[in-house]
This record gives sequence, structure tokens and C-alpha cells, in this order.
Amino acid sequence: MSAEPQVKPEWQYASLVSGLGKWAWIFGLINGIIELIWGIYLIIVEINLAALWAYLGYIPAFFSGAWAIIGAIILIFISFAIIKPKFSKKCAEQDWESLYGWTLPLGGTKIPWMLIWGIIFTIFSWYYWGGLFVLLPAILLIFMGPRTYNWS
Repeated sequence: MSAEPQVKPEWQYASLVSGLGKWAWIFGLINGIIELIWGIYLIIVEINLAALWAYLGYIPAFFSGAWAIIGAIILIFISFAIIKPKFSKKCAEQDWESLYGWTLPLGGTKIPWMLIWGIIFTIFSWYYWGGLFVLLPAILLIFMGPRTYNWS
């Protein structure tokens, strides 16, 4: 009798997580560029309409354009400095154990960095869609991954 090697069945969401995660940094970059353009547009509009608004007695929120520009810069930076090397590359290689091991230890709990950066990415992204490409793969890995995630 010959012993056949055990073939590990592929995780059912592997291709989805790999595909979304691999391109997450690109979507973050695109989102950041769109948000930067939108922020510049808002600054121009706010400056040009400031006199009219003041005449009408309306005090607008002049910082919406500035917030969009700040968010765009943060999003572009996070895309290149963190998401691309630490998340997208690992997802493309389907290196799930490396992603499981990328944690922030807080007391007795290990919080996955991919979840933290997905939330931060979502907060600073334009209309919040940039973070979906990090959050969805992270949630699938944590809760329906090839193995059970150990929080402690």
C-alpha cells in the first residue's frame, strides 16, 4: 500500500481575498487622487464664494476642502508605505500566516493590523470606499479564513 500525500484543500475565499487584497493599495491610491482633486476644487469654490456667503450672513465650513486634501495625502501615504508592502504583497502571494501574524498585542488580545489599517483607510478615504478593499479581505481572513484566528 502506498501512502498518498495529504493535499490541503484550498480555502474557498482564497482567490477573492487574494484578488481584492492584491489591488487594495491601487484602489487606495486612486481614491486618494480623486479626493485630492476634490479637495482642491472645494478650496477654490470656498475661496471664490466666501465674500458672497459672508454678505448673506452664512458662515460655511471652510475646512471641508482642507480636510479632503489632508485625508488624500494620508491615504496616498498609507497606500504606499503600509498597504502595498505589508498587506497587498502578502495577499498576492496568499501568505495567510504572515497576515495572521501581523498583530498589535494589547494586553492579552492580539488585534490584526490589517483590520486596524482597513478602518483607518476607510476613515480617510473619499466616500469611504477605499477601505473596503482592505476591510473585506481582512474580515474574510479573520472570521472565515483557512484557520481560526486566535485573538489571545
